[in-house]
Amino acid sequence: MGLNIMSIRIVADSCCDLPEDIIKRYNIGIVQLQVRFGEKVYLPGEISNSEFYRMMEESPVLPSTTQPTMEEMTRVYKEALSDGSQVLAIHFSSGISGTFQGGQVAQKMIDDPRLTVFDTRKASVGCGLMVLEAARLAEQGSDLQAIMERLEEMRERMQCIFTVGNIEYLIKGGRISRSKGTLANVLDIKPILHFDRDGYIMPLNKARGHKSAMRKILDIMESKGTNLSRQTVGLSHANSPEAAEFLQQSIQARFKPREIIVGEVGPVIGAHVGQGTYAVFFES
Repeated sequence: MGLNIMSIRIVADSCCDLPEDIIKRYNIGIVQLQVRFGEKVYLPGEISNSEFYRMMEESPVLPSTTQPTMEEMTRVYKEALSDGSQVLAIHFSSGISGTFQGGQVAQKMIDDPRLTVFDTRKASVGCGLMVLEAARLAEQGSDLQAIMERLEEMRERMQCIFTVGNIEYLIKGGRISRSKGTLANVLDIKPILHFDRDGYIMPLNKARGHKSAMRKILDIMESKGTNLSRQTVGLSHANSPEAAEFLQQSIQARFKPREIIVGEVGPVIGAHVGQGTYAVFFES
């Protein structure tokens, strides 16, 4: 046959929270979102995750975030296209960010049929697992259609279940309504949230206290998960390694998944959820 199948490059954004070694290993292009405290904009790598969360605790000003600039998006897309590859850009949920819409605008501007932009309707490692799957399929020689079909299946089935360090940040950032958010901070009630199928954050359950929330999240994972032992599952945390360690060991012992990807929630999502947030990601 000797058909020269065009290679496929994967692009994601910095909110996929994949570990750096995975991004390097699969040569994934990353479109950067920015975070600012007051007047100062921090570029990626300028501030570590732990420094960011320390500043967030101490600063009188809440950090704000911006979606990627058009220059940044077109630069990363064009760079990926430059070697003649097809490019699949996989972005975090349009329900909580304009990044995917920005990707669509950049796509129109570049106007190259080799570029495809996909909305995961997930965030953090939930989006990251889809990016990783696409990168692995591309490396194995799957064509774009096969990768897109798998991504659509994952988008239907991917559960993103999480509890936040501080619900106030989500309310202030307009990511969840105050009426949904006034779940008694006083009573140490931890709302357990998830992404609905349109990529919006919705309440799912609640628990009293941190330990109980972790146990409840694991129970939800058990009831909703399908064939967890055959899956790559994910978890992410915002500067709370103890919670991540507990969840990782519990998931390993209880569900024995094929692989667990652990990511840290970076400053951009962290600005909306606060430190102490943790999340699990799996397919139902």
